[in-house]
Amino acid sequence: MKILLISDIHGNAEALRAVMQAEADADATIFLGDALLSGPQANETLKLLGELQPVVAIRGNHDDEVLDPSTFRSWPAEWVALNEWILADLDASAVSAIEQFTDSGQYEFGGISAYLHHGDLGRRDLAAVPDAADEVFELLADGTDAELVLFGHTHVQFTHQIGRRTFINPGSVGQPRCGVLHACYGVFENGVYDPRQVRYDPAPWLAALDRINVLSDFPEFKSWLVEGFLNGYGIGKREPWTRYARQGYR
Repeated sequence: MKILLISDIHGNAEALRAVMQAEADADATIFLGDALLSGPQANETLKLLGELQPVVAIRGNHDDEVLDPSTFRSWPAEWVALNEWILADLDASAVSAIEQFTDSGQYEFGGISAYLHHGDLGRRDLAAVPDAADEVFELLADGTDAELVLFGHTHVQFTHQIGRRTFINPGSVGQPRCGVLHACYGVFENGVYDPRQVRYDPAPWLAALDRINVLSDFPEFKSWLVEGFLNGYGIGKREPWTRYARQGYR
């Protein structure tokens, strides 16, 4: 059995479409959260996720923002404007779709037992990145004895081993942060995990961003979004992401 593992799409339908085409023979999909915000192709992403019909979809922090927009209204004005435009443009089915996403927990799929967590531990100093302390990773297991923990949120594709426990982050489909413009994801085939990447055409994403008229009030912010997207650093070419890129992470 082939299980597709994806996370952190962030409204990048082109990236998700490329993954779906590359893994069209997958028997089931697990989604670890952050579907729509803050990307310009939210409706297209929603439609593709509906076609995938993940057997489990974990709710991420940006999914919570779709359900409760007050959580981002204290952010900088440019981010508020972008997110409010995306939400205003969303298909009416979006909220009910996100409401179906589930909480972190132990799940069984395709003969695999794993604890699924979006990866957000509530504080930046608790980011489960490759060089985080073991104590940070153990928080993702939430006090369980799970031997396999799958998580996203930090947008870096890697596996971390602590004793008998394996932690896997498939990376970000829509916004990798290690210097390459591609979609990251993972596949379990007959219980064996394989991290994968696929390239895609950035032009439709860029065209979709151009249609967000409120960004004309924030030209520097828009340029920053485009630059981060095209150079594969997402939220900026800076540490620790540049260090992970040098170390070969994706």
